[in-house]
Amino acid sequence: MNETLHPKRHIQLTSIQNLRDLGGYSTADGRTTRWGTFLRSAGMSKLKRDDQQTMVDYGVGTVVDLRSHQKIKDEPNPFADHDDVVYYHFDFWGDRMSGYKSSRESLTQDAKLADLYRAGFPACEEIIGEIMTTLVEAGDHATVFHCGAGKDRTGMIAALLLGLARIPHQTIAADYALTEVYLDEPLRDHSNPDPMFMPGAALDNAEVAALPLYFHSCLPRTMALALTFLDDEYGGVEAYVRKTGLSDAQIQKLRSKFVE
Repeated sequence: MNETLHPKRHIQLTSIQNLRDLGGYSTADGRTTRWGTFLRSAGMSKLKRDDQQTMVDYGVGTVVDLRSHQKIKDEPNPFADHDDVVYYHFDFWGDRMSGYKSSRESLTQDAKLADLYRAGFPACEEIIGEIMTTLVEAGDHATVFHCGAGKDRTGMIAALLLGLARIPHQTIAADYALTEVYLDEPLRDHSNPDPMFMPGAALDNAEVAALPLYFHSCLPRTMALALTFLDDEYGGVEAYVRKTGLSDAQIQKLRSKFVE
């Protein structure tokens, strides 16, 4: 069976997209990631009350919001004042990437987007350490982390969690690419050879519509390139996470929590 398409993976609700469980993945040492521990998702601002309850019933007790300060002001997360859920906010990008430019030599959608991650991992080390620490220390329940599309910031954190669980790079990249399946994104076009093509203002969300085409992509090679960067520059996911400030004890605690 294709582990990425396990029937338990996608949690289909009416008011939220791209919500999926990171359980059920085989590790390099013959173990499996535990269901109901870490979930990744797109934005939750339109989450209806019955879907909130479905998530609580699923076991969700912590929500980690990776969006900007302005986004949470404009589009609040319903879990921010929920009685049964602990809510955290981390502005993942902040102003750390304000001078970001993709390499002139990256001429395809997958490489262009990988440049964002390859720049983001070193630029955001400190806040990534805070996010990972929060995920480690969350209680004995399911924790959901999300950004807007549940693809870029969310994908980077998911890659670190799965990497620490010793999931092979190929599987991490395949999990990343599931956004293609579970997120309705009308501006995505993997057939277009020009990563800098501007799709136009076809959506009400002008901020999203103004982005070049490659920002909407979710090709597996993008995450594969980002993981290779972590291997080459840091010595792998675990070494990178140590650089962000996690201790040996925290890494072991995360593995005990996430792997069975």
